[in-house]
Amino acid sequence: MGTIHNEGANKGILVTTADYGPDAYEFAKGKPITLMSGNELLYLLAKHGHKARIDLPEARFLAAEAERASAVPKP
Repeated sequence: MGTIHNEGANKGILVTTADYGPDAYEFAKGKPITLMSGNELLYLLAKHGHKARIDLPEARFLAAEAERASAVPKP
């Protein structure tokens, strides 16, 4: 919620690769945030002509590569 306000946004969308539980929906109730599952995001992308997929092993690999690259001292 803080990021929404800090960035001057009117609304935020939080996307997860899984699903949200009842506590998350209760927390978001009445707040300017939309909770979206990865499946919902993929559906919307497909509806608008974009092919996408969620590949968690690949995402973890890419995140680890980026972290390693940022840890290398620059000459």
